[in-house]
Amino acid sequence: MLLVAAQRGAPVPARIGLLVTKKVGDAVARNRIKRLCRECFRGWKDLLPDGVDLVVIAKNGADSLGLADVRSEWAGIASLLRKRAVETVARGPKSAHALPGKKAGPE
Repeated sequence: MLLVAAQRGAPVPARIGLLVTKKVGDAVARNRIKRLCRECFRGWKDLLPDGVDLVVIAKNGADSLGLADVRSEWAGIASLLRKRAVETVARGPKSAHALPGKKAGPE
């Protein structure tokens, strides 16, 4: 998965955006990935500061991940994600940081 932290214009609670293409799998697999990412984000209130959106881009192999795998991947880069999110807010509007996660299977 590729995680991108992008600043919003106002200091409101963080949101998540998901990009899961047909390359990842059929509709069932894509929807499952989205549900897993939403659940992981929902359960991790302090992942990002207010005013930052998280965009998740699923890569090939993401359909084989479970909730524990997604949490584990995100936990592995959580501190870097927070750091980059704070940098993004400090830079001002129209800035973003891409964070490559661990590879989730073959590409």
